[in-house]
Amino acid sequence: MKPIIGIMPLYDDDRDSIWLLPGYQELIEKNGGIPLVLPLTANKETLLPFFTICDGFLFTGGQDVTPSLYDEEKRAVCGEQNLTRDAMEYFFMQEVIAKDKPLIAICRGVQLLNVIYGGTLYQDLPSEYTSKIAHHMMAPYDRIQHEVELPENSLLQQLLKRNKLGVNSYHHQAIKELGEGLEVTAVSIDGLIEGVSVPSAKFILGVQWHPEFFNATTSENQALMTAFFTACKQTHVQSNGK
Repeated sequence: MKPIIGIMPLYDDDRDSIWLLPGYQELIEKNGGIPLVLPLTANKETLLPFFTICDGFLFTGGQDVTPSLYDEEKRAVCGEQNLTRDAMEYFFMQEVIAKDKPLIAICRGVQLLNVIYGGTLYQDLPSEYTSKIAHHMMAPYDRIQHEVELPENSLLQQLLKRNKLGVNSYHHQAIKELGEGLEVTAVSIDGLIEGVSVPSAKFILGVQWHPEFFNATTSENQALMTAFFTACKQTHVQSNGK
C-alpha cells in the first residue's frame, strides 16, 4: 500500500481560510504517496488519530514561528504569526519525533524543527544577517536563486550524490543557533544553515528552500521522496505487522 502522508495546512488570514499549495500534494502523489491534509486545530483529541492513520508527515511553509517558542520577545520586524497553527504544529511535531515517525519539514517547518530541538531563529533575516543573497526572491519560484553546499556524509549528500545543489529561496526567517541533536545537511554560500537532519531518528529532514515549487518528479525530489517513503513504509510494517 502507498504510504499516507499527513500535510500541515496553510492558513490565509485575509480570507480566513485553510488552503494548500498544489505543489505539496503533487510532491507526495506524483512520487508514490497518498496526501492527506490535516485540519487546522489545537485540539489534541482531534489530532491524535492521525498518528495512526498516517505513515509520515510533511510540515509546510507559512507564517513566522512565534518567538516566545524560543524564549525571545517579538520584534517589530517579525512577520505575521498564527497562534493556532503554532500550537498545533509544536504539539504535533513533538509527538512525531517521540513516536519516531518520518517527517520532512520545509521552510517554516525546518525553522520549527530547530526550535523544538532548542535552537533559535533570525526573526528577520534582512535586518539581522548581512548577505549579498536575496533570500526572499521574486516570482517565479521554480528557478535557482543560489547554491547550497552539502557537507560530506550528511543525509542530503548521501541521498543526492553531490556536494552542491541549486535551490530557490523564499524566506525572511532562518536558523540562527542550531538546535542540539540536529546535524547540518546544507549551508548556503553566505554561511546560512539551510538544511538539517536528526541522525538518531528513522527519518527527519528539514530544508529551508521550497522543493514543492519545482516539478515534483525532478531527480532531486524523487530522491528525497523515495528515501522518505521508504522510511514511512518501514514504519507502517512495524506498526501493522504487514
